Amino acid sequence: MTKFARSFVFVLVALSFVLAACGAPATEAPVAEPTEAATEAATEAPAAEPTEAPAEDPMAMYAPDAVTGDIITAGSSTVFPLSERMSELFQQEGYTGNITVDSIGSGAGFERFCKTGETDIANASRPIKDSEVEACAAIGREPIEFRVGTDALAVVVSAENDFVTGLTKEQLGKIYTGEFKTWDQVDAAYPAEAILIYSPGADSGTFDYFVEAVVAPLTPNAEGKADIALGEEAVLGLEGAQFSEDDNVLVQGVEGSPYAIGYFGFAYYSENSGALKAISIEGVEPNQASVDAGEYPLARPLFIYSDAKILTEKPQVAAFIYFYLSNVNDNIVDVGYFPAPADALQGSLDAWTSATSGEAAAPAENEAMAMYAPDAVTGDIITAGSSTVFPLSERMSELFQQEGYTGNITVDSIGSGAGFERFCKTGETDIANASRPIKDSEVEACAAIGREPIEFRVGTDALAVVVSAENDFVTGLTKEQLGKIYTGEFKTWDQVDATYPAEAILIYSPGADSGTFDYFVEAVAAPLTPNAEGKADITLGEEAVLGLEGAQFSEDDNVLVQGVEGSPYAIGYFGFAYYSENSGALKAIGIEGVEPNQASVDAGEYPLARPLFIYSDAKILTEKPQVAAFIYFYLSNVNDNIVDVGYFPAPADALQGSLDAWMSASGN
Repeated sequence: MTKFARSFVFVLVALSFVLAACGAPATEAPVAEPTEAATEAATEAPAAEPTEAPAEDPMAMYAPDAVTGDIITAGSSTVFPLSERMSELFQQEGYTGNITVDSIGSGAGFERFCKTGETDIANASRPIKDSEVEACAAIGREPIEFRVGTDALAVVVSAENDFVTGLTKEQLGKIYTGEFKTWDQVDAAYPAEAILIYSPGADSGTFDYFVEAVVAPLTPNAEGKADIALGEEAVLGLEGAQFSEDDNVLVQGVEGSPYAIGYFGFAYYSENSGALKAISIEGVEPNQASVDAGEYPLARPLFIYSDAKILTEKPQVAAFIYFYLSNVNDNIVDVGYFPAPADALQGSLDAWTSATSGEAAAPAENEAMAMYAPDAVTGDIITAGSSTVFPLSERMSELFQQEGYTGNITVDSIGSGAGFERFCKTGETDIANASRPIKDSEVEACAAIGREPIEFRVGTDALAVVVSAENDFVTGLTKEQLGKIYTGEFKTWDQVDATYPAEAILIYSPGADSGTFDYFVEAVAAPLTPNAEGKADITLGEEAVLGLEGAQFSEDDNVLVQGVEGSPYAIGYFGFAYYSENSGALKAIGIEGVEPNQASVDAGEYPLARPLFIYSDAKILTEKPQVAAFIYFYLSNVNDNIVDVGYFPAPADALQGSLDAWMSASGN
């Protein structure tokens, strides 16, 4: 095993110990033949190299309920809501000490951490400066950087402002350097009213970032180069401008006048979106999709900093930072920010391992891993299966080729069952895409041709139940109502609800080869089709749905989309990505009063969410390095793209378990 792999596996094993100590399920050891009944367990990706349980848990000392003492963290007002959330969760998991989280700005946070040494952790919305590193060194501290997320800086006006919808960076810069003093100077169509300017103060990392990205290009020095110092002077010298390190003060100021403008972290806009309006910059709105795609021009990294000596002398600080890094992706979108790139978060975990173990951190890439670079492999890759996983695998194949892969990748959308048939019976494919775990019968079919399928969890789908946008009577259903529609008990809409029209329900559904169909039957139809013993029966559920008179079935979700949008009395279901692509023509309805969206899926509230997988085989990975490289690329980059495709990230431990399984199967 390479040095990189040893470090990587150590971090993954450490994570499973911490999650177990926190009450979350630990990564399970792999089994030769996963059972059909183990649907829930299958969502936990298998560990790669099972070993006997250690006599003493080396990570137990970092469990939240195993540490005490004070933790003091201060700095960026932007990072504040995220650190506050993580501290609350840490305490909920059993930590009984005190955690102080102060919002004072990145600069002031580094001053407390590096000059006075008062804090254990510095929160920052910009990288630490050389002068701050030198100040830390003067008191014997060597700051360690932990990337925890990404913020899109929101430029906002009052919700009462009905004239500004977007600005260029140049227009924004001219407002904040004082060149534009009234709105009609920005655009002749705007009112001739003075611009009321609000800005974070000079101690804020938000201010630093804004000056560097927006203002400095308009304040050149004698050599004609963008000058940050001159930019700071220009903004701070604005007559009548209001400055504050407290973003809530800025929110109140901007919402108080239709002629005001301000900027701060996206989370503060999200909390106040009713009173504020975020305006586009260079024609791009600040949202998850534009940040993930690298299109929004005012996105920036978020950090926390600590020191190796602090982590070794104060186990409560080490435990909190590990908990933070291990759980941040499950909470960051809900707070109002966006996940850090997977490799950056992994680098933070590596840095934590190094600081607490005293060993040098392994580099993210080394010579042993260079063979898996996209531009280092060639040959064909054939993948087929779930229509739900199809758009995600298609996106990852396109990115893999953009990164230098010159071979051919085939991605076929044929349904999970048909995908497993090609992979396990005929052996035609290298990878099977699936929206359900593999069945016992499929594992046996694989074994018959010498394949042992390896499961890689790649994401989470919220199954969307949809009607036409022209349907003005259905907004939500219970699972029972939905089940009665799809088992034929309700044939007309007025049978669902007496206020609905007495029109026949036109039913659309994926076909029996689809993992979407399998999941729907198990979750919705089977509870209404009990067997002789009174237990939910999947086989009877399948028969009931497939026997529906007049129902339309297709493995092609685009066919279902077209069918449902064609009539206000139609209903269908498929992966959330297909609804997202067609949201103008379709309406997703709430199930049990819960809408399908990122927040409801992350919170575990939406009742029709399910795991997404790809499968391969160790022999394929070792004999076809192009397949191994593609799967590694897929797992390493999926979280940066999955939301944009229309799905949701897998739990952090499941995704890391998939990477662990890849390490074992590929021999690294």
